[in-house]
Amino acid sequence: MNKLLEIIDLKKQFGGLTAVNDVSFSVAEGEIVALLGPNGSGKTTVLNMISGALTPTAGTIALAGETISNLPPHKIAHKGVSRTFQLVKILPSLTVAENVIAALAFRPNPLWGSAAQDRADMLLADVGLSGRGHEHADDLTYIDQKRMELARALAAEPRLLLLDEWLSGLNPTELRVGIDLIVSLRARGMTIVLVEHIMEAVRALCTRAVVMNIGSKIAEGPTDDVLADPAVIAAYLGDGHA
Repeated sequence: MNKLLEIIDLKKQFGGLTAVNDVSFSVAEGEIVALLGPNGSGKTTVLNMISGALTPTAGTIALAGETISNLPPHKIAHKGVSRTFQLVKILPSLTVAENVIAALAFRPNPLWGSAAQDRADMLLADVGLSGRGHEHADDLTYIDQKRMELARALAAEPRLLLLDEWLSGLNPTELRVGIDLIVSLRARGMTIVLVEHIMEAVRALCTRAVVMNIGSKIAEGPTDDVLADPAVIAAYLGDGHA
């Protein structure tokens, strides 16, 4: 399989703190790879560097062989990288549909008018918000705001989708729906890097996992093997989750 994302010796320092220390891994086209680790291990910092929210201190990030490490976020987005956030980010004064339409307007091939409205309606239906585009974004429940944020991320038609704990906070029924939705994205050929603490989802979705602890990569490989690694259990999962 062709590599879509390649990260080589990635480092991020904040003053004297090294948040990410010489991390390397790659993701093939069509893969869903889990990026795991305890809180504060550097996972979201890695996502922030991939998406351009942070500039690496050192190292290289390449998308389909093209270095994107030092590009601003909007240029990285136009290369085909989209993401959701650990804390949901919405445009609260706009309707649900308008939140998605805003993303459609800023992608490389923008949509306007009725075409944008129709596409927004389709994306909202895909994430379980069919017929709710007229509602105000700040009236949605937290779970539905997450769905809307995913629809907005998908509006960019990304080659690489970064999901930062998108499944957290879902009840068991919603979790199953969320897992099925991510599976459907993989079926369309989308490549996904998934930061997640819900091991049921990680096992169901991810063929491979990369585990970080205190800024460094401590394990990488097939998901089941990684989750059984004593070093991973000690650093992150705990005996009750192994």
